[in-house]
Amino acid sequence: MTDANLSEKAAAAVDTAAEKVTDSVRTATSSVEKTASTAAAEATKATESAKAATVKAADEVKADAAKAADATKATATKAADATKATATKAADATKATATKAVDSVKAAEKKPAPPRTAAEIEADLDVVRARLAGRLNDLEDYVAPKNVAKRGVTSVKSVFVDEYGGVKPDRVLMAVGAVVLLVGLRAVGRRRNR
Repeated sequence: MTDANLSEKAAAAVDTAAEKVTDSVRTATSSVEKTASTAAAEATKATESAKAATVKAADEVKADAAKAADATKATATKAADATKATATKAADATKATATKAVDSVKAAEKKPAPPRTAAEIEADLDVVRARLAGRLNDLEDYVAPKNVAKRGVTSVKSVFVDEYGGVKPDRVLMAVGAVVLLVGLRAVGRRRNR
C-alpha cells in the first residue's frame, strides 16, 4: 500500500470517528435535554406539592389559632362572670351586715336606760367632786403670784437666751437701744419743762 492509500484510509477513519463522536454528542445532548426537562418537571411538581402543603399547614394553624382564641375568650368570660357574681355576693353580705349593725344601734338607742340607784348617783358625784377639786388645785397653782412671776421671768429669759443657754446678742442690743431711747426722750422732756 502506498502512502496515498494510507492517508486516505486514515482520513476516512478520522471522518468515521468524527461522525461517531458527533453522533455521541448529539445523543448525549438529547439525553441531557431530556433529563433537564424531566428534572424541571419534577422540580415544578415538588414546588407545587410544597406550596399545597404550606397552604394546608397555614390553614390548620389558622383554624387552631381561632379555636384557641375562642377557648380563651370563653374562659375569660366565665372568669369575669364568676368574679362579678362573687363581688355581688360580697356586696350583699356587707350590706346585710351594715343593716344589722344599724338596726342593733337603733334598737339600743330606743331602749331606755335602767333607773339608777342613789348609791350610783352619789358615786358619780364623788368622782366629779374629786375631778373638780384637782382642777381647782391646778388653777390655784397656776395663778399663784410666785408661779406667775416665774413664768414671766422664763418668758423674758427666752427672749434673750437661746435653748442652749447662750445670750442672743441681737435681742440684747435692741433692748439696750430701746432703754437708751426712753432715757434720752425723758431727759429731753425734762429739759423742755425747765
